[in-house]
Amino acid sequence: MKKLKNQKGQMTIEAVLIATLLLSTLTVASRIIKDQGYLSSLVEGPWQHLSGMIQNGVWAPPQQGTALHPNNLDRHGSPVGDGT
Repeated sequence: MKKLKNQKGQMTIEAVLIATLLLSTLTVASRIIKDQGYLSSLVEGPWQHLSGMIQNGVWAPPQQGTALHPNNLDRHGSPVGDGT
């Protein structure tokens, strides 16, 4: 197939247009994700429960799990015993 003289730079122009379209789409998508807080809600929600497990040993947010920490319960072990 023979190339016409007036179609010599068509592939370059199309590549630039596709790159521009992809770049603008990614820019708009990242702005929407940032403004709506999708990524932060994906990370912060589970992190609250994980932070509660790290701090208190229960799968609850740290503020709710403080009352359930093993040191706050009467059932924890003691080297002295209960005296009975």
